[in-house]
Amino acid sequence: MYSIMLVDDEKTIREYLPKAIPFEQNGFMVKGTAINGEEALEKLTVVKPDLILLDVKMPVMDGLQFLKKLRKSDYSDTLVVMLSGYSDFEYAKEAMKYGVKDYLTKPVDEDEIIPVLQSIHSELEDNVDRKSNDLFRKNLNMLNNLYNGAAIGREQFNDHTLMTCVLLPCSYDPKESNPHIILQDCLKDFLGGELENYLFRTKSSQYTFLLPPKALEPFNSNKKCFSNNLLPILKKHNLNCSLFFDSYIFNHEENTFREDLSNHIYSMLTELFYSPIEFMDYSPVNFTSSGELCFERKYMDEIRVNLQSLKRDGIINIIDKLIWETQNIHLGIHYIQEISYRIYYLILDEINSADNQNEAVLARPEWLDSPYFISFNKWKDMLCSMVTDGLEYIERRCKMTNLGVSKDVIKYVHLHYMEPINIKKVADKFFVNAAYLGRAFQKATGVNFNQYVNQLRIAEAKRLLMQTDKLIYEIANEVGYSESCYFITKFTQEVGQSPNEYRNHNVSEK
Repeated sequence: MYSIMLVDDEKTIREYLPKAIPFEQNGFMVKGTAINGEEALEKLTVVKPDLILLDVKMPVMDGLQFLKKLRKSDYSDTLVVMLSGYSDFEYAKEAMKYGVKDYLTKPVDEDEIIPVLQSIHSELEDNVDRKSNDLFRKNLNMLNNLYNGAAIGREQFNDHTLMTCVLLPCSYDPKESNPHIILQDCLKDFLGGELENYLFRTKSSQYTFLLPPKALEPFNSNKKCFSNNLLPILKKHNLNCSLFFDSYIFNHEENTFREDLSNHIYSMLTELFYSPIEFMDYSPVNFTSSGELCFERKYMDEIRVNLQSLKRDGIINIIDKLIWETQNIHLGIHYIQEISYRIYYLILDEINSADNQNEAVLARPEWLDSPYFISFNKWKDMLCSMVTDGLEYIERRCKMTNLGVSKDVIKYVHLHYMEPINIKKVADKFFVNAAYLGRAFQKATGVNFNQYVNQLRIAEAKRLLMQTDKLIYEIANEVGYSESCYFITKFTQEVGQSPNEYRNHNVSEK
């Protein structure tokens, strides 16, 4: 409800108008009156009007004199509508130079004033939205400065809350829009206004928002209630999400803001990694230290030895032990990512790819940066797949080198499989007989050269389907198929599922 100050020297106007005009029905309330401009100036700080209905001619200080002083005061932006008799039209016209929104002739008629009130109400609403947006953006800018190390106190945000929305795998119709776009649209509608007024940071599957007190007010300032209202909306749009809330960070400073934010989110992500939790409100007492792997060096040494000796059962046994200890001690998710990378580069070393030229044979363990947050069970499958894929590559390479296929030929194929390539082109490049090279590939891998290249393309396509939101035709082009229809056919023949079916199945929680 916006406030009105009625300034008129006629008592009947001051008493009659608030009763005769349905101000409240149009979003206004008369909260103060004054008999002249001088009294109105004295009452400004008390009434703090959003709109002033101002008579033109008054004793002591008339409307025009009042306007001149008003525009130099702290209330210079206050909207004004002039009230005048027919004979005062030229005087009222002069007052319009001082930013008066409109003028009405006395006696004021309801049919005449209502459209004016409605127009001014819309303008006031726009002003409120603009000021609110300006404040939101100012706060976000300050928070970004704080995140980047500026000497800004956190206490100015102590009534705010950080909310991180984590997008989890789910089955959705691939014909629909990108789930990340759907998520942003849902949050925009739920929070009201422009999303950039709230969006603080984005990282892969995570969207972090700065929520002002106003955002939680409709839910009695209760985060759980807020979450309970938002989650069903997301589910209605086939989105599977977890919501993290953190007010603690603005009231407790341990390290830099960036470090504290990272630590808090990783603590909550660790809990989510092991258990499907929809709502978390950060407090250090709810999260315990997850320690470190006791036998990390031993695991790495044994994986290397078993890769070198091509002992599949030995590698699987070691990975099972590592996974069991990881879950048993509730290992932190950031540390799990580090372990995954160490195993990845250990395997690359063993296939003589220290220069990373053969990384296409393995899916990089970048699941923390994937479009969806991956759970413990899915990570376990991905780790096992990475190790067995690496072992199989080493086995194939050993067979091929034993059959006279040089390492340079193998490396060339793995670097150029996404290009138009055939056995003759490769044979000519390395000055070997195409028939001989073809037989060597067939004998070592169990498939002919074209099938071998196709397997490389399909393996990379699987990784892109699981770890990116790229469209099917984009993936087809990236892995070497000029026609997406042909890619879909080959993928379906090889995998037993279409690319969309594979993506939907493999991003679903087990």
